[in-house]
Amino acid sequence: MAIFNDWRFWFVVPMVLALGTVVLFPSGYLVWMSLTHWIVTDPERYFDGVGNFRVLFRSADFTSAVWVTLVYLVASTALMVAFAMGLALALSAPRTPSALRSIVIMPLVIPPVVAGFTWRFLMNGEMGFLGAFLLPGLGLKMNMLADPTGAMISVVIADVWSRAPFMFLIFLAAMQSIPRDYYEAIRLDGANVFQEFLHVTLPMIRPAVVVALLFRVIDAINTFELIYVMTKGGPGRATQTLALFGWKSAFQRFDFGLAAALGVVMVVVTTVCASIAYRRFLRPAT
Repeated sequence: MAIFNDWRFWFVVPMVLALGTVVLFPSGYLVWMSLTHWIVTDPERYFDGVGNFRVLFRSADFTSAVWVTLVYLVASTALMVAFAMGLALALSAPRTPSALRSIVIMPLVIPPVVAGFTWRFLMNGEMGFLGAFLLPGLGLKMNMLADPTGAMISVVIADVWSRAPFMFLIFLAAMQSIPRDYYEAIRLDGANVFQEFLHVTLPMIRPAVVVALLFRVIDAINTFELIYVMTKGGPGRATQTLALFGWKSAFQRFDFGLAAALGVVMVVVTTVCASIAYRRFLRPAT
């Protein structure tokens, strides 16, 4: 074939092979596992069709994990957008010291495991600064990590602190790319600061906001390390998200088929969300 004689084709081959190795093959293997009865403690392994999906959708743990994931996603995303947007607005001025921006993004370089241990210690009801001293001093006498609502609040706060700097960087870059002429023009019309944000800043950074939210949805659905370190999904199932449910299915119950089925469901959900966001907000007009 003529394509094999084109020298440019051979520069693409390594990328295609790498993509097939790290993406296509694991994805296909995941789908195959989801259709297989595969329990480590059961020596019999066979094709089970949609049996794993049937068990998954009828599981009370799955229903609880979906609800917990939705609560965690909505609460953390809302706080993260508000926090990151506020910081970006405050630090987007040209004369803002770079040191302030460096301080804001410092949590971004801390691994989620380390962040989880840090906030677990801070929220500890016996010796943590927040859980044992500050909160009781404010009249809130409860062990945050031992209470279902308190555990969810603690996980959300830790996640916002850890992941908001990434969203802040996206918003800051988008705001700094807005021509200053737009602000000068709307100020001549007598607009105040809120109107500047509503009619200039927000419309101009909308694509960046959509991209940040898309990354956030994918990240929240797959969050594991921070929640595992802080609560291990407890107390009870109060903070057991889909990612933790999948881990428990595979490495505590040793049901690899069920865990793979959950993985397929999560891939489908994230793909659908990404597709809708692209088609609705990011696809160029034709």
